[in-house]
Parts: sequence; C-alpha cells; structure tokens
Amino acid sequence: MIKEVNQVCGKLNEALGFSVKLPNPGKKAVKSAALCNLIAGAGLIAAGAAFSSKWCAALGGLGIVSSIILRKEGNHKSNDK
Repeated sequence: MIKEVNQVCGKLNEALGFSVKLPNPGKKAVKSAALCNLIAGAGLIAAGAAFSSKWCAALGGLGIVSSIILRKEGNHKSNDK
C-alpha cells in the first residue's frame, strides 16, 4: 500500500512539476509504528472507559485499526528499505 501511494504521489509530483521525495520505511520501522499505535490505541480506549469519554474511546479504536493495517503492511515488506 505504501509503495502504491508513493507511485501515485510521484506521478502527481511530475505532473505538477514538484520535486518531493517521499519516505519508504523499512519493515522494522513499520512494525514499530504498529506497536506504538496499538499501545496508544489501548491507552485511549482505557482512558475513554475510565472517564466516560466516547471520543477518546473512538480515537483509541482508530489507533488499533491503524495498528492492524500497519502490521499487515509490515508483513508484506521485504527486510530492506
């Protein structure tokens, strides 16, 4: 997914005449970002339950969904950048 987004953005940059280099994170970086999202998401859900805050729990749910997506993306990447 990251590779496809970078390709589309690269074509858009060429069409508009921009020179922007997008990052292509390695497998380790993607997996560590997934772990951080999981921890933050779980913390937000816990805070939402403790303080009866629906928006906090919803943000926690989004964090966990993001973690799942990043984890799957990390499994499809090769070990190099």
